Amino acid sequence: MTTGERIRKRRQELGLTQEELAKKLGNKSRASVCTVENGKEDLTTTRIRQYAEALECSPAYLMGWTDEENLPLHQEEKISSYSSHLLDESKDIINRYERLPEEKKSSFRNYLKFLESDS
Repeated sequence: MTTGERIRKRRQELGLTQEELAKKLGNKSRASVCTVENGKEDLTTTRIRQYAEALECSPAYLMGWTDEENLPLHQEEKISSYSSHLLDESKDIINRYERLPEEKKSSFRNYLKFLESDS
């Protein structure tokens, strides 16, 4: 389930319309909520937290890191720390890839295609 789908599901569980959620978020119209629910807009961490607060659930639930809507704060912090660690590792891999000579990049891309075709 995507973040947008989780937002829609939680909004509906609370019996809110898109317009009512938009007002809770401080938006002027329901269009931005609709865009997010349909997966046409990526949310910043700040916006995720705003949605979580308005929808009375944890940011981790909205991001799909857990199926529990309300986590104890220490668990929320652990998940956030872990996701931050993964993001840092991903950035490191991208930086290393960008420094490779072109022939090594080509070999790496071929290897990734092989892995994708094998799964």
